[in-house]
Amino acid sequence: MSVYSGKSKIDFCHRLGNDWQDLATCLEIPTHRRNQFPQGRECQAIWEWLEEDDERLQKLSEALKFIKRDDLLSVLQPNEITPQKKYKVNPDIDLRPHLPNRRPQERQLGKAIQTHHDKQRPLLCLIHSNECQCSDSFVDRLAKYYLPTVIHGDGITSHFIHCDFSEDIDDLHQDISEELSLKLLGKRFVSDSEIVDAIVNERNPIILHSDMCTKNWSRCGGIKVIQNFIEFWAKLELPPTHRHLLLICLYFNYKDIKQSRLKSWLQKKSINDQIREKFKNLEKENFLEKFGINGIVLPELTSIEKEDVEAWAREHLRSVSDIVRPKIDNLFKSPDETIPMCDLARKLRKILEEFPPDVFKV
Repeated sequence: MSVYSGKSKIDFCHRLGNDWQDLATCLEIPTHRRNQFPQGRECQAIWEWLEEDDERLQKLSEALKFIKRDDLLSVLQPNEITPQKKYKVNPDIDLRPHLPNRRPQERQLGKAIQTHHDKQRPLLCLIHSNECQCSDSFVDRLAKYYLPTVIHGDGITSHFIHCDFSEDIDDLHQDISEELSLKLLGKRFVSDSEIVDAIVNERNPIILHSDMCTKNWSRCGGIKVIQNFIEFWAKLELPPTHRHLLLICLYFNYKDIKQSRLKSWLQKKSINDQIREKFKNLEKENFLEKFGINGIVLPELTSIEKEDVEAWAREHLRSVSDIVRPKIDNLFKSPDETIPMCDLARKLRKILEEFPPDVFKV
């Protein structure tokens, strides 16, 4: 909510005149944004830009002094409206801001689950994106919001299995086994049969997820390390009495790695582009024939489009969607009207803080 009254803003805009150009420059408003200002309403557009971020408003007084229009400071009167209450949103456990569109990935995974009838084997799911798309939160939202609508059970158990990815297959498999033992049984060294018993005794669908990044790929032999990861789960056999889904998720984060100029010139394609090609090839593979396990590579997680966030508001914030819509408009300033999930989640969290929790409908 603005700290200045509506009357102050109207008076300010009338008196600023053509100095709006110097003010916009001093405030460092991006050129592409200034080009979008409606003719004759440039000052109002500056206010809209300022009110998108409280830190920008704090720079206004200093900018006015710099362009020698500190006479306008007397016009700006504090807003007498009581500041809006902020409702606490826990960023560590609240996944509501991560709900805007991941439907293409969810639909593909849902189909794979529905056709996965061999519960004596895990179902493998590979997820890839750059780190700005919050692939770890995508797995968490699967467990909390999506999978309960697809599979039966009293609940879904989810464990993060940390892997020190190694080029040596025996070291990698031993590392996964130890992490499994620790998460399922609370101790690091147990037999394979004890691990299987712990999975069976869970009596609920289980998600076991690990993460990997470009550095792991470069250090550990590329696609071979993913094949070694898959091989561990392909060898895991559960008894015929096991009836619950065991979903193994490996999410891969593309990260920028600085390469020498010579290496970059010789390779032509970046390391991340090369990895994307490998994932596209994996999408075409029959996992059961190649690896002996049912598996799927989900479409790459990409930035979120404006229409998807609007759909999120209509579905989950129906009672306040008219209030939220202009706030969503202010989030999208790029020419393609998309935003990385990490930025979007942070900004949607601020929007959610303006409303009591019961406004949000799952």
